[in-house]
Amino acid sequence: MKLKTKRTIAAVGLLGLVGVGLAVHTGTGTPSAWGIGDIAAICPLGAVEAAIASRTIVPPLLTGLVIVAVLVALAGRAFCAWGCPVPLLRRVFGIKERKADKPTPAERDGANDSRNWVLGATVLTTAAFGFPVFCLICPVGLSVATFIALWRLLQFSEATLSLVVFPVILVAEIVLLRKWCHRFCPLGALLGLMARLNRTFRPTVAAESCLHCSGASCSRCADVCPEGIDLHHPEASVSLAECTKCGECRDACPAHAISFPLLARTEKAGLPVASAAQEADEDAVGAEG
Repeated sequence: MKLKTKRTIAAVGLLGLVGVGLAVHTGTGTPSAWGIGDIAAICPLGAVEAAIASRTIVPPLLTGLVIVAVLVALAGRAFCAWGCPVPLLRRVFGIKERKADKPTPAERDGANDSRNWVLGATVLTTAAFGFPVFCLICPVGLSVATFIALWRLLQFSEATLSLVVFPVILVAEIVLLRKWCHRFCPLGALLGLMARLNRTFRPTVAAESCLHCSGASCSRCADVCPEGIDLHHPEASVSLAECTKCGECRDACPAHAISFPLLARTEKAGLPVASAAQEADEDAVGAEG
């Protein structure tokens, strides 16, 4: 089974858990805010907005942020590929992101990253209005809210205006703003900043199997990466912190040389790409900053 199929199952499964929670009243919440009993986690961006809007930090909110930070440190931006409903909706409606839409390394570099500007605007508008403004248009929240509205329509015959408003905003973001994930999403920007701590499940190339490492002209992994990561040329590539663990590179590799180990190998044969070269490049960037 290709990872694309597994990602679809994972995203549908998350919505399914929301349905289970609604049906049997488990109280586990949604992908935007979930938990079991007194243990709760919340969308990190939503948590930041809530703290700014209320001008206070309550213990459950801080606990939720710590939980999310740990998860991101372990899995990086995996939510963007495996849990976010936007890629799922794009696949359902057959909307593909064009190769030209992929960001360049310069466009993902600090102040040049438009997502960071949107993240800054999200924080400022929340502080100015005392309300989490972005939550009104967040595609994750809107997708879940639409699902819940449909559920209530089927269960209670409860028709509300949200059944029209939420899908319209979603369609505008997914169809009209086709570069949403790479150019505008402040949640992706925040996860990318948090994922700089991630060192696990990173794409690693086996040099003994890789066609490119053997001198052949092959760049399939770089061509298919939706984030613009080039494992063979880390000096000119987007940082591995942007990796969403989607596995497109693994599935596209004709030599099956790419894997996502818990920890990258440290022996010389496994280093030419995702370990030593990339980490040295990232450390150099960090030193300059």
